[in-house]
Amino acid sequence: MAHRRQQDALSRVVGIGGLFGTAYGYVGTSIYFVLGGIALYSLGVTPFLILVVGLVFIVTAWSYAEGSAAMPEASGVASFARRAFDPMTGFIAAWALLLDSIILVAIACSFVPYYLGVIWPQLQEWPYAFLIGIGAVALLVALNVLGLQESVRLSSLMAVLGLATLLLLIVVGFFVLLKPGVVWGQIDLGSVPTWGRLLYAVPLAAAAFIGLDAISSRAESAMHPARDVPKAINVVMPLIVALSVGLGVVALSALPVDSNTVPVDATTGLTQPVPVVPGEEQGVFVLASDHTVTVVVPVEQRGTGQVIPAQKPAGEVFSDGGQPSTRLYGTLLGSAYLQNPVMGLVASLPDDLEWLKAVLRPWVAIVIAIALLLAANAVVGGSARIIYSLARHHQVPAVLGRVNASRMTPYVGIVLFGVAAVILLIPKDPMLLLGLFGFGAMVAFTLTHLSVIALRYREPALARPFVVPLNLRFRGALLPLPAVFGAVATALIWALMVATHPAGRIVGFAWMAAGLVLYVLHRRSVRQPLLRQPQETRLPSTALSDVDYDRILVPVDGTRLSDEMMVLGCQLAADKGATIDVVHVIEIPMQLPLDAPLADERRRGKMVLDAAMAVAREFGVDAWPHLVAARQSGRAIVDTAEEWNADVVIVGAVKKRRVDGRLFGDAVTYVLRHAPGEVLVNLVPGDYPMQGSAAEIEAELVATAPEKGSRADVERK
Repeated sequence: MAHRRQQDALSRVVGIGGLFGTAYGYVGTSIYFVLGGIALYSLGVTPFLILVVGLVFIVTAWSYAEGSAAMPEASGVASFARRAFDPMTGFIAAWALLLDSIILVAIACSFVPYYLGVIWPQLQEWPYAFLIGIGAVALLVALNVLGLQESVRLSSLMAVLGLATLLLLIVVGFFVLLKPGVVWGQIDLGSVPTWGRLLYAVPLAAAAFIGLDAISSRAESAMHPARDVPKAINVVMPLIVALSVGLGVVALSALPVDSNTVPVDATTGLTQPVPVVPGEEQGVFVLASDHTVTVVVPVEQRGTGQVIPAQKPAGEVFSDGGQPSTRLYGTLLGSAYLQNPVMGLVASLPDDLEWLKAVLRPWVAIVIAIALLLAANAVVGGSARIIYSLARHHQVPAVLGRVNASRMTPYVGIVLFGVAAVILLIPKDPMLLLGLFGFGAMVAFTLTHLSVIALRYREPALARPFVVPLNLRFRGALLPLPAVFGAVATALIWALMVATHPAGRIVGFAWMAAGLVLYVLHRRSVRQPLLRQPQETRLPSTALSDVDYDRILVPVDGTRLSDEMMVLGCQLAADKGATIDVVHVIEIPMQLPLDAPLADERRRGKMVLDAAMAVAREFGVDAWPHLVAARQSGRAIVDTAEEWNADVVIVGAVKKRRVDGRLFGDAVTYVLRHAPGEVLVNLVPGDYPMQGSAAEIEAELVATAPEKGSRADVERK
């Protein structure tokens, strides 16, 4: 019998371990490159800001868990919004999220050489840092093009190493570096940091948790999405928030907030550039005029040296020896270690633990560099699957979602994603990349909450293996209060990003405008409505299954119709890896015994089988010829099918007039009624041309008749 196997465009191969690896690899390691940017602006408030924003995203995780378990599709928030509202809203959610995903990959890959530079300092220099960043993107593209299984294994392995390393750093830091009084004492809200800089840091803190959609995008490939996706989200998110807060507390204890006094130009009102020189510690600068003063604020290249750049004073201007001056507050975590903040924690260990620093320095550098690749790897794969889903739902051109036939990966989307990430590496400005963060993710997260709320009313009967807790019955449905809070909170964070990040605002709105133009033009070109999904007939599960055949039986008689059936059988066998049994039946008249020699008929039958075998060789399939003598061809075909355990018989038939309700000839009718397996019948009109390989065979038989003697001669004798 035919064997049926389920086929998904992107196979279900990810278990709970793979989902955990994706969750930690994307969300957990984000803190390794966002921590420095958060500390640069929020200073001593950093761990507390991470905690507050983390609580918002634990709530957001609940909405993702409900949506992913109920709708396990590759597009995550895009599928939620598309189902809750309309295709355009779903596209907006996905397109916005893709922006932050590209930025995240660019940041992660650009930070890799700065971690590795702790071991090989020249890697932090141009052009090595740029080339390593490009190479990292190329590696991730290759891994994801090769297939999901390879990247999931990498994610699971590195999640364990990354988590173990982070726990080790926090434990050592709490015992050796933690100074609770220092953490509290360096906060002076409104001054250190200023309210403007603190608000600027909020979207950066939110960006540390934007990996939620990467977990959701794996739902379609999860083996048990209803159970495993909520578990992965709800276990990993609180863990990551706790670890991120712990890392922030330890880091601000080891690298506390301090200040540098710089002169102010009375004419411009800006600070004057102050020359600096490298200090003893790699990446740390000191004042050129006083090598005992460590520079705790960012510096920039100026000619052949570095300076504290001119900027607007954030605090009061006072007189210092008759010179107008101001204090610039900062921490080495957000300046010297902006691009490798965890290495700052290692470098700050006391001198009596030099042996531990010697061990941790290369280990942390390598593990976190790989962890950054892991984070970027998860987002490349997840975003490519979002692109695939958008193409499948006619929201972007189909070419963007084209899938590799052997690896079943959306390779076009993966490659284009990688190209976009490489373009963002060109400016070589980490602050520019950090300033772009947050726009798209906050749009996507807000729509996630709103989708969960809307579906509670629009589809109350939808199966929800996981339900957001804390519900209130409102207007006939259970309103999820955490989703309401989350929608308001993420919308406010987006508004802060738009108000405080000029570069992010420009790039964000330009990206969204370009996406909407692409969406409208494509929907018009394929004649699809913009704001609604056309009604589609839902296919039964059996229609989504593929059919496997191990053995295929093809009767041949040299006619054009049987020749075509042989080609069809070979095509099917080549696709399924099946074996073909080719049978030619010699019908023995009743007046002759069953063992009658019939040499010409046997010779002709052998030649018909030889022609069929040549077709099989052309297709590269295994085929076995059977020459059978029988009274009735239909019975012989059925007997051969039973003997060789054929799963399907492929026959051609000429349409006949209905006589006694019969549409086929005697042989085909018998096969249909008695075949042990399935029968595929190709029915052709009565005037169908039948001249096939038999014509050439007859010509050859006539040509050799003088040598062998014709059938007429035999009969006369």
